[in-house]
Amino acid sequence: MSVNNVKQTKNARTLTVSRPEKPDGEQVISTREPLQRGSLSIAIISALLARIAGRISFVIMSFYLGERFTSATVVVLILESFYVTELLLSPLVGSFSDRIGRRPFLLLAPLLAAMATCGMLFATQIFPRPNVHTINPGLVIFLLILLVERLIEGVSSGMNVPATLGYITDVSKGSERLRVRVMTAFEIVTVAGITLAIPFGGKISSSMGTKGFFVVIGIYLLVFLLASVGLKESLPQHEMQPHGSLLTGLTVIRHKRIFTFLPAWFSVNALVGSWTTLILIMLAYPSPAADIRHPHQLLYGGFSKMGASLWVSIFALTFLLGMVLWVPLVARLRRTTVMLISLGGLALMIITLTFLNGLAENPYSLSASSRPLAQTLVLLVIPGILLLSGFTPVALTQMSALADTLPYQRGAVMGLYSVVLAVGQLLGSVVGGFFVDLGGFYGLMTFSTIMGCISLVSVLYIRNHKHDLIKVASNKSACISQT
Repeated sequence: MSVNNVKQTKNARTLTVSRPEKPDGEQVISTREPLQRGSLSIAIISALLARIAGRISFVIMSFYLGERFTSATVVVLILESFYVTELLLSPLVGSFSDRIGRRPFLLLAPLLAAMATCGMLFATQIFPRPNVHTINPGLVIFLLILLVERLIEGVSSGMNVPATLGYITDVSKGSERLRVRVMTAFEIVTVAGITLAIPFGGKISSSMGTKGFFVVIGIYLLVFLLASVGLKESLPQHEMQPHGSLLTGLTVIRHKRIFTFLPAWFSVNALVGSWTTLILIMLAYPSPAADIRHPHQLLYGGFSKMGASLWVSIFALTFLLGMVLWVPLVARLRRTTVMLISLGGLALMIITLTFLNGLAENPYSLSASSRPLAQTLVLLVIPGILLLSGFTPVALTQMSALADTLPYQRGAVMGLYSVVLAVGQLLGSVVGGFFVDLGGFYGLMTFSTIMGCISLVSVLYIRNHKHDLIKVASNKSACISQT
């Protein structure tokens, strides 16, 4: 394993991590051929299409299960089982891609996703209206099929995300400007994919039902075609690691700055995951059942599928816009400053939505006298979303800087990115679903408050110990300032 040069002075207390050196002392210089710009563009486009396909599949299945099961917890357990296999596989794929390259996983991932979607299409056609009121063998088989297929979809994502992040990290090696641009592009297509897919998925679900899975299969096959034709291997042969544990992606958690960063990032992922998963289900919960379960809650039930999809889409679009606006500011502000501002936006959203939820029984019973107040509250939610979205680019910058301090483990670090995202989405949706079962939309706001407080404690700890002052590496080194 390569050894880093480490220089530290008492006065400056600055740790400099230089490029690894060969045994004769000469710095390692990459001799790879420059990748074509089109290859990098195809990687980003493929990531966008994969996100769109995955979210359409999620929307179709959300409506299908939400219309047939009364418990939000049961629905969420099926939907979010996706993150179990993504969580388990991402660190392995990240480490394994450091050894054999990124391209094999970029090719295999869409094929597995297409196979899983075929399985869900088959199950929903065989069991169009399962008897969910009593436990019977048919219901058990049906749920097991859906569970297995969602797990396979998670395997696909567990391959695609760390391999894609490793790919674009390889390409941007040695160039901070390119690193920021491509990493930001990845985050943008991630949010944009969800944004585009939610209304599209709602429309497909309304017009095609579960036959809309055919559209998802077609998109996954297109991703495979683009990857097979347009993507070259980004990791040169001499940079592949023939030795070392495949569990490197888990061992990097022991890095102090990574460990202290995880609670803040996890909590935000958990609350965002619970919102994007549960709000769609809650808004479209059929009336009058919604009013019986959780009465006097405007944001629980009564919305059409398309209407619910559009509102969630507006949330995602605003979040995307905020992320873009935050990008030039992240480099000028201390990272924990951005995090604290973002958490302030979360607090504004929770307070505003809580008041909005108590204005009426459902959208149709909202009185004319209450509509001006409702419109004002909706407008106040927008700046909250814009502020909260700052967490995404600042987290991206932090992980990018940490990856530069761990040479030849970039794939492992990016696999950890997927782990934190998966754990946050999974636990956030499951635990958030439990809170929704107890208190409806108010339950979700309670859960969000708890997650926000956990994140706040972590951010304050990071700020107090100055763990957020690590700098993004230049072409030659990464400096960690401890002043």
